[in-house]
Amino acid sequence: QASGINAEYGGERLWSNGNVYVGEFEQGELNGTGQMKYEDGRRYTGQWCDNKYEGKGTLHSGEGDIYTGQFHLHKRHGDGEQVWSDGRRYEGGWVADKPHGHGTMQDADESVYDGQYYHGLRQGQGTYTHVTGISYSGLWIQNEIPPEEFASGMAFVGSTEIEISQGESFSIELAVLHPSGNVMEGDTGRLLEAQVGLLSIPKGDKSCKIKSELPIGVTFDTPFGEVKAANIAQVTRKDPRLEEYEDMSEKNESPEVSDEKDRVASRSGYDYITLPTPTQTSPVQPSHCGHASWVNVCIPGHDMIEQTLESEDDEGDLVEEAKPKAKKKGKNSPATTRKERSATPDDREKWKKEGPRAERDKDLLKYAAPGTYVIKINDVTEPKFFDNTLEPIYMKVNILKIKKSSNKYLLPKSPVSSRKLEK
Repeated sequence: QASGINAEYGGERLWSNGNVYVGEFEQGELNGTGQMKYEDGRRYTGQWCDNKYEGKGTLHSGEGDIYTGQFHLHKRHGDGEQVWSDGRRYEGGWVADKPHGHGTMQDADESVYDGQYYHGLRQGQGTYTHVTGISYSGLWIQNEIPPEEFASGMAFVGSTEIEISQGESFSIELAVLHPSGNVMEGDTGRLLEAQVGLLSIPKGDKSCKIKSELPIGVTFDTPFGEVKAANIAQVTRKDPRLEEYEDMSEKNESPEVSDEKDRVASRSGYDYITLPTPTQTSPVQPSHCGHASWVNVCIPGHDMIEQTLESEDDEGDLVEEAKPKAKKKGKNSPATTRKERSATPDDREKWKKEGPRAERDKDLLKYAAPGTYVIKINDVTEPKFFDNTLEPIYMKVNILKIKKSSNKYLLPKSPVSSRKLEK
């Protein structure tokens, strides 16, 4: 029965089960604006019509859930916002207590769906942004993404096997693929990890060897066999002269001089191009519009392989000078000669240890030893995107040894010939 007068709403009604209503009445029925407190902890404040929620109101569940919005016939109906005690939040259309029409749902882990609902289910077009950053825009059927809309795999852009010289950096680029084989342009934020392992070293190479005792957990399996885990690093700083060297390589030119005369005249004048020091970098990169890349990376040297400066019987960086041809005798140009001068054994030994090639060979120890390496790309997205984890892909990197007599990473201090240098 109704009893008493409330200053704000006008009346009060008590029930034997403990429910209490304070608000407006019309002909003894709950009509207008009022508040109902239920014995189980629920509370509704808003508009009423014939004892039912009707119009705008706020409903507290008693367990921390709160709905604010439109009601019809005692149910959430129209536009409204529901906040759950576990952190979920929905804002959008409702029909008969269920999300319907367009709405936005934020999950407890902050993943967000924005799109169409049909009687409580995601149905139609919608965009889902996973907490990891992966996003999907497209068709939904009964709360699920159609299987054909998931990314089906990854593929390297370019060759799956590359060949580089020791000390060189390289880049890795891959695409996330749709089942049709096209790039999954909507795949953004997927976390991909580049894992590197040593497969083998050249037979008979005395300059490096794998340590006999390896710590536990430094190997992993690949389609090519078991590999010994290595690292990946980034090259962020370059000697300006290295750009000159790379520019010459692109033009099919070379710092290697073209004949014996030029070779002899310039050998002692070579300058070493300082190789950049590899710096620690994250092996994990996110996908963006269906692509992921690791730019200017290298495989640095580490404690697993012992590298030594192998001695070779070469001339070092100081060589015998050529004896120029005698000039023809003439009125104003008498014949001239010059005694042959040769480097002493001590000079040769010094240049082997301290010359530009020696500097280069010591610097190369910062990089991975010659051999065959395997790069494995793993999908390490966590938490998983609808349990969709892509299978790993692999590529080979063959690192070639640089001979001591090679002029790689060496440039003449000054031009030695006016003609084009041969490769």
